[in-house]
Amino acid sequence: MSSPRYVELHARSAFSFLRGASLPEVLAATAAELEMPAMAVCDRMGLYGTPRFRSAAREQGLKDLVGAELVLEDSTVLPVLVADRTGYQNLCQLLTRAHLRAAKGEGSVRWNELPEFAQGLVALTGSEDGPLIQALLDRPKIKSPSRTRGAVAAARPRVWIRRSVRRTPASLSA
Repeated sequence: MSSPRYVELHARSAFSFLRGASLPEVLAATAAELEMPAMAVCDRMGLYGTPRFRSAAREQGLKDLVGAELVLEDSTVLPVLVADRTGYQNLCQLLTRAHLRAAKGEGSVRWNELPEFAQGLVALTGSEDGPLIQALLDRPKIKSPSRTRGAVAAARPRVWIRRSVRRTPASLSA
């Protein structure tokens, strides 16, 4: 039995200022070169690289997945993927609300908005700045771990736990 092929579910494009470096077209070309069947681009608080990534992915024969990193009111970051049309609409609603009520670059999604717009979205646990990791590490950033549990419960069963292997220069040379 062959092992499942790797799919990157949380890539950031150069449109995520100071977080991603590659243009969407380069991400698609690299994913195709690595023979990935699909890839998700999750830019911070927007779908900025999605149109260009979608076009480039289709040219490469790659399935494009739509997503975004949501900055929450406690400064944690929750990556979400769109599962269907309703999810796309809900993601756009969350992003629009967050941007309309704040100055440019300062928008955030409120925890109490997540249950209303959870349908059609898949929440990823995120990286070290994600709410789940912050709560597990008992970091002061999360003032209420019960809030994280509530968000996970609201999104159930569409919460995927991120598993990653950290590589350091020392581990690569060993």
